[in-house]
Amino acid sequence: MKEKNWLTWLTVLALVVGFAAMGASVWLSTQAAKQTQRNSQLAGQLYQASRTKSQEAFSIKKRLDKLASDNSSLKKKNARLAKENQALKQANQDLPAASVAAGLNVWETEEKSGELQLEIDNQTGQAVSDLLVLAVAASGRITLNSLPGYFPVGGAKPRYFYRKEVAIGKTEGSLTGAYAGSDLVSLFADASGVYWFKGNRGQVKKIGSQAHFKKLLRQISLNKLEESPLPVKKMEKKKTSKKTTKKTEKQSSKKKAE
Repeated sequence: MKEKNWLTWLTVLALVVGFAAMGASVWLSTQAAKQTQRNSQLAGQLYQASRTKSQEAFSIKKRLDKLASDNSSLKKKNARLAKENQALKQANQDLPAASVAAGLNVWETEEKSGELQLEIDNQTGQAVSDLLVLAVAASGRITLNSLPGYFPVGGAKPRYFYRKEVAIGKTEGSLTGAYAGSDLVSLFADASGVYWFKGNRGQVKKIGSQAHFKKLLRQISLNKLEESPLPVKKMEKKKTSKKTTKKTEKQSSKKKAE
């Protein structure tokens, strides 16, 4: 009887322990599922936060790149404006001298025996030096920058008239070589040694120093300039012949008196 009760008690105890273990297992499974769900939610939140931060970082980087690009553009614009401002200042400084340089005019008068007759009118108020007059075969506006293109290195040398110094007032000269409707441009230095270019439309442009002038000569195949002779005026010949006649008459009258 006692053994039977003992077995019953063991059986009940085993069932209780089994049910307890089963309950614990269910509880643990439930807790594990809840924890897994919480972990999954937390991972989702972390992923969303990380994605948001990544988007924010990308947006910030994009804005910073745009600001850097805008800053670079502003720097380039400021540099260009500073360069233009400097050029305007220089142009304003050169304006009085350019106005004086505009007073030198050269034009052709006629063609005689294959030579083009020139008249130089220096109304700059000062003697000019290194006057170089070039005949350029062009139909449009000739600028300082476009001038070398008319005389390529190795090509035909330009026809020119050159004088080391030209006084105030009018001077005559001649340009040798065939003339076929070419335009005239002139280059010269003012009293302060600044060289100027005057185009076929009357436009005046600063060349700069003598070094710049010589560089331009090399570009148009004129490494060495020969001074052009000035024409002998007919009036001067007549005066000279009259003076000689008078002297001869005086000398002959003295001999007769003796």
